[in-house]
This record gives sequence, C-alpha cells and structure tokens, in this order.
Amino acid sequence: MKAVTGHWLAESLFGAALMSGLLALVGLWGWEWASQPTEVKIEHFFINVILVVSLQVFSGNSGILSFGQMAFVGVGAYTASILTVDPALKPTLLTGLPHFLETAHVSFLEATLLAGLVAGVFALATGLPVLRLDGASAVIAILALLLISDVIFDAWIGVTHGAGGLYAIPDESRLHRVLLFAIAAVFVARVFKDSRTGLLLQGSREDAFSAASVGVPVRAFRLRAWVLSGALSGIGGALLAFWLGTISPTNFFLAPTFAVIVMLIVGGMNTVSGAVAGAALVTLVQETASQQEDRSVHLGILTINRLTGLTQLVLVALILLVMYVRREGLLGRRELDQLIRSKRVRSTAE
Repeated sequence: MKAVTGHWLAESLFGAALMSGLLALVGLWGWEWASQPTEVKIEHFFINVILVVSLQVFSGNSGILSFGQMAFVGVGAYTASILTVDPALKPTLLTGLPHFLETAHVSFLEATLLAGLVAGVFALATGLPVLRLDGASAVIAILALLLISDVIFDAWIGVTHGAGGLYAIPDESRLHRVLLFAIAAVFVARVFKDSRTGLLLQGSREDAFSAASVGVPVRAFRLRAWVLSGALSGIGGALLAFWLGTISPTNFFLAPTFAVIVMLIVGGMNTVSGAVAGAALVTLVQETASQQEDRSVHLGILTINRLTGLTQLVLVALILLVMYVRREGLLGRRELDQLIRSKRVRSTAE
C-alpha cells in the first residue's frame, strides 16, 4: 500500500479505481442478472453519477453551491439531440437550424463528446462574468443562469422545439456505455480534486481572501473547475437525452437541480466518493418513492387519492436528516480509499 500511495497521482488513480470497481460490479449485476426495467434504472443511476460528480468538481472544491448546473446539462442534451436526430425530420421539427446542423448526423460517441465540448465553451463564456462574484452573490448569479437558460430552452422553438419537447432522439443509451462514461467522470474528478489546482481551490474554499493574499489565483482556479464541471455536465446531458428519448425544458429546471444537489449534500460535497454514494442513495429513494405516487392512502376520515410529490417530500426529509445527523454527508471529508486505509492503520496499531 505504501508504494501505491507514495505519489498523489498514484493515490488518486487507486481511489478512483476502487470506486470504479464498485460501479463496475453494479453494472455487471445489471448486465447479467437484472431484469430489463432494473437495467434501465441502473443506467439512470450511472447518468446521475456523472451529473453529481460534475457538480462536485466545482461546488465541492470551490465551496460555491451551483444551482445552475442543469443549464450545462441542457446544453449538452440539446446539442447531442440535434446532432443525432434523423435529418429528414429536422426541417419540420427544428425549423430554425442553420444548414450545417440541419444536415448533420453523427455517431453516438461523436455527439456525446461534442456535447461536452459545447457545454464547456458555454461554461467558459458564462464563467468569466459570473465567477467575478463571491459568496452569496455568486450563488444568486448562478441561479440566474439557470433561469435564463430555461427561458432560452423554452422560447427558442426553432432550435429546441420549446415546451413541445424535442423527440425522436435515437435510443443510444446502453448500460456499458453509460458505465464507461461514469467511470471516466470519477477518474477525472478525483485527479482534479487531488491536483495542485484542486488543493489550492479547496484552500480558497475555507478562506478565499487569505488564499488570494498569499498569491493563489482564486478566480482562475474557479474558472478551471467551472469549465471542467460544465463539460462533464454536457456529457451527462447527452447521455440523459439518449436515455429519455424525448427532452423538454422541464428536464433541466428546478426539480432535477434539486435532486442533484441533494445527492451531493447527502453523500458529502468534499469527496468524489461521497458524490457517488449520494447518487446511489438518492436514486434508490427516487425510484422507490416514485412507484408509490399513484397509490391512495386512507387515514380514517381523510383519503388521499394520489401521493403526488411524494418523491420531493422524501428528498427534503432525507436532506434534513443528513444536515441534523451528519452535516458533512455520508463520507464526510475523506474518500472511501482513505477511510479504508485509516481503519487498517488503526486496527494494526491496536
């Protein structure tokens, strides 16, 4: 173990490999033994892993909670959809596309990577003004970005088909594909977290003014995390579009934003392992609670015909429980491999 952990990069890769191994076991179980509906739910879990890990890259390292992450997810989803929808449908479905997009039709991998690239460029353009702000001002500006993007997705009918939704998106979502992208996202996020940029950014998270006073370029490092986070979110958005088959602005607004933030807080903002654990727990809760929303409940003289909104109520209860019992999330401030290592050292000492 000492040889493995002697260098930060080796330790990061080892920790990412440990989490990736757990994800691979889930994927193997879904591939070999799970039913088709369960396999689809596991695909959803892997997509959630990408989304929450991308949020951790920025919010976990900078300490600024991003309520605008779904804007990048939406950009990635619409980009991948436009690039893969049958060109024969585009003249009637998307009337405002330029000619080169109207005739474009690329493969799954090309569309997914281009979605990440476009979302990264969008993150760069928005990060330059937004990240000049600090604290609550930055949070409000990022929330405004989400609101603006929702208006654009809804009103730019010629490109997004507006509230009517963009449909006929090819079913390119496969378990092994989303698993590989989830593993790649875990590796990227862990290496960034343990890199010099990530460590200095985490220092600024604790005290930005003190970090800046000793020469740390806080805004530049935040922008790096913001762009990387946006690119990963765009890739997650592309996979989400392929998984859903139909997308609309509501898929990238308040409800999914809340769900991803709950995943991050429940698992722990400070670690990539916590982000994955939060995604697992919250996805399980979502899938379980959503199955109960169509049921009726009889409480003596009161009858509730449908438990509409049960999923959101359960998520609120979950985040309140975590904030009361374990404020730093399930895994706290240590990665899974670090927790295992500390327990081994403690047991050896005893």
